[in-house]
Amino acid sequence: MAFDWSTPLRRNGQTNLPLIPNEIYLAIFDCIAPTDQPLRERHIEIFSALALVCRFFCSVALPRVFECITFSGDMEDGNRAQASRKTKWARQIVANTEPSKSVALYVKECTFKSWDLSEEAKWLLFPFATLYCQAMMRMSNIRKVFFSGSFVKNDHWEALVELKQLDILEFYSCSFIEDPPDIQLTVRAVKLFDLRGSPNTFTLRPIATTSLRSLNADDVGVVLKVVSFRQLNIDNLVLYPRMSDRDSLFHVFQHLPGLRSITLAPQGRVTASPLMSNFSLKKLFTRLHSCTIEGYDLNVPRHDVEMLISTLCDGPGTLPSLEELRIGFGFGRGKEMLDIIFDCLKGTIIPAFPNVKHINSDVGFIRLEEGDWKVHYPS
Repeated sequence: MAFDWSTPLRRNGQTNLPLIPNEIYLAIFDCIAPTDQPLRERHIEIFSALALVCRFFCSVALPRVFECITFSGDMEDGNRAQASRKTKWARQIVANTEPSKSVALYVKECTFKSWDLSEEAKWLLFPFATLYCQAMMRMSNIRKVFFSGSFVKNDHWEALVELKQLDILEFYSCSFIEDPPDIQLTVRAVKLFDLRGSPNTFTLRPIATTSLRSLNADDVGVVLKVVSFRQLNIDNLVLYPRMSDRDSLFHVFQHLPGLRSITLAPQGRVTASPLMSNFSLKKLFTRLHSCTIEGYDLNVPRHDVEMLISTLCDGPGTLPSLEELRIGFGFGRGKEMLDIIFDCLKGTIIPAFPNVKHINSDVGFIRLEEGDWKVHYPS
């Protein structure tokens, strides 16, 4: 269904008034809610009302209203009316009924939340989850799908594989209750946090796709299962490892020597963590461009910071691909952290990483400027 529109007419009674350029209307809409941000709940009501004014307003407002949609499994009294409307809309999409069929193409982001309830409640929700998945299959312009507090079953995977524009997939506090079909998604970025149970390699195989470029997770064991399933070309890895994850962590690195960016935020004290004892960037990676080590150590001894930097730079040869380094331990050492890093520059960091240009901390940064290193303290 296409919307035909022109500049809205303006009248005062029977008198025609000068037309207002469309650009001014668009600027007004942008003042209500910037176009580069999803609509908040109160803005959805405003734009829904604007969509009823005229065809031009409808062509601008309707895509904003349906850009981000949520399917909730929470059937409490306050949510029943909204759930009923979503169910009716989903049935119309599945039946190829206009205008629902065309409106589905406006959806860019879809969220499933509050579906992971008791075993008895899950069975009651399965038909609704199936319906919403069938509707999502027809939302062919979706770029992001977000699961929060939800079960994930075959219907979800079969819908996801139909989304050829899918770029981002996130799971928070989810449980995978069925082994998925033998499929590969086209997703490029995946986040996995607080997964319930212990998903096996077979369960996670749709995520282990050759198109995957970014992986962000709080469970090193889960990441190891993903990268072990097939050879992947991941560029960006963000991990929040526990102290006990040392062996699994280095097995992950063995599978991903070609990483371009890595962020490690160990749980607990970073400088005292056994995870850091053998974290030599030159030994582990071949084309790393950026490395970030984050933690919340307060009042870290100078010696411990120097030892961490020495470990990162350990090993023969150089890593010429590395250009950015970030070491942050909260605000415990303040400006002194920058001074410690600066003192390690010429003797330790530059010999290991000759092309490094930028080093960040929580309280400032050190940057190569016109051939000389400058320390930028916080103002």
